[in-house]
Amino acid sequence: MSDRRLLLIDTCGLGGSVALSSAAGIQQVELAPRMAASHGMRAVRKVLEEAGCGLKDLDAIAVMHGPGSFTGVRVGVAMAKGLSEAAGIGLIPLSRLDVLRAMRPEAAFAALDAGRGEFYLGNAASQELVTLQEMLSRVPAKATVAVCEDRVADSLDALVVVRVPEPTAKDGLGLAIAALDAGQVVTAEAVDALYLRRPDAERALERV
Repeated sequence: MSDRRLLLIDTCGLGGSVALSSAAGIQQVELAPRMAASHGMRAVRKVLEEAGCGLKDLDAIAVMHGPGSFTGVRVGVAMAKGLSEAAGIGLIPLSRLDVLRAMRPEAAFAALDAGRGEFYLGNAASQELVTLQEMLSRVPAKATVAVCEDRVADSLDALVVVRVPEPTAKDGLGLAIAALDAGQVVTAEAVDALYLRRPDAERALERV
């Protein structure tokens, strides 16, 4: 248990969660699907109250900034940046793919369903949007891939796959605390959403 006071926000999926690590332990509040925008701040207040600390008592705020749902990623990043600026606290951006890999240390890669027959693929060196064939060509035959979705696991039967539960905010706390201890904290202005895929509207404009 760390005595560092760190808040982590994750709204990359349909729902989301908010977790706080402190000397009092770990508190987490999960958000119902599509309720992150309306209930996110309420969840932040709840975990702070349970830990007995205020926003300005935090050492840092972490946010899973993608990849994932465009709307969800945008909501979480905006919430984290707003809290950071309001309290004068630094931010720690975390990739959801890195959190997946950290849940199974033997995994060299992590993969998420990106829809449209594509996948988000990441390792320690890079993260990208790929087709199935591109993923099969990029991942060495004996490398382990961490996945949390049935469709991804079923698609990768030619590779070594390890299943993990869908990550929540508390699953990223270890990475966030390590980043905090290493001084890897940035300002709100330095944090952007990690979409990997461009929004549909932006791609549509290119075709006009």
